[in-house]
Amino acid sequence: MKIRVLHVIDHLGYGGAPFVVKNIVERMPADRIESFVCALRSNPRSIPIQGTVLSLQCRRCSPAAIRSIADICRSHQIDIVHAHLQKAILSSLLATFLHKGRLVIHEHGAIFRGGTGCVYRWLLSFLGPRADAMIANSEAAKSAVQRALRRSTVPVTVVDNFIDLERFAPDRYDRTAARASLGLGEDRFVVGFVGRLDRAKGADLLIEAAAILKDEDGPWRFVVVGDGPERKHLENQAHRLGLDRMVVFAGLQENTASVMRAFDVGVVPSRREAFGIAALEMMRMRVPVIVSPVGGLPELVRNGQTGIVLPQPAPEAIAESIRQLKQDSDLRERLGREAFEHASSFDGSEPMRQIVEIYEHLMSSGGTQR
Repeated sequence: MKIRVLHVIDHLGYGGAPFVVKNIVERMPADRIESFVCALRSNPRSIPIQGTVLSLQCRRCSPAAIRSIADICRSHQIDIVHAHLQKAILSSLLATFLHKGRLVIHEHGAIFRGGTGCVYRWLLSFLGPRADAMIANSEAAKSAVQRALRRSTVPVTVVDNFIDLERFAPDRYDRTAARASLGLGEDRFVVGFVGRLDRAKGADLLIEAAAILKDEDGPWRFVVVGDGPERKHLENQAHRLGLDRMVVFAGLQENTASVMRAFDVGVVPSRREAFGIAALEMMRMRVPVIVSPVGGLPELVRNGQTGIVLPQPAPEAIAESIRQLKQDSDLRERLGREAFEHASSFDGSEPMRQIVEIYEHLMSSGGTQR
């Protein structure tokens, strides 16, 4: 009999965690696992997922989500709930008071947040032991989860994120066409950023680095791909620094691979980052990357081999690394080549084996006694 798994997530908007859910669901062995996806709230630009998707209309932090998860579990005879992102994780933990299924928590990075992250960690310390298993996407995330859980015996397994290698294949995309779509010529040195535009992702640090490089002799262009609450602030920052022609805000792109093909260098200047899937995607696109020394990024990027790990997430350090890569084309080529080879191992075969093994172990062991 197939194991019926319900993936619960805050939303299915374009972002790292929703794509992880998509990749997991679409790669599951259909003869062993039947997957369902429940988004707590709808999104006007939801990613498509091949499978059964249930979209609730719960307001942020609505207790109605707890009852809805329990009702779905009963009506669809769910064996395991696999929860992703902060609100979905807390709602799923509380829903265990209403249904007896197994629960897997998948930590994507909320554990590192300030603000609401403090409340999340506090609640996790009390409610976390109700989970049957936990997944962390890096060793850094695993350590943070274990600190939050204190003496809990819930097992935490590191399962790497993975990407669609077929989609992120540089030879599929034309570099000249990619640049033309952004209004950029071949004579420009293009520095790219891809991510949600909020403070955690550090796009403001990259814009400050652009200001440092502005007066140097170089055909600089900085492309910021993504959207989020800080976009207007970042646009104002670029204007205030006299970077209107130097910084291009490309907005949300459904296929980021096609835009990454235009980059000479990619920068992931995050202030916190559990894994760094944008870095992995750029590496697979043969783009040499510069990343912050936070969270799981130093695990993903080998300094001097598959990219550059900054000494600190600061504009001066970012500008110096960009300058170094612009001046040394041989280094750019080597880092891009080695990054591509390293990223090509993230095909999902091992993560899928690990996740299926977790599911099957829970079904055979009976799960946590609550």
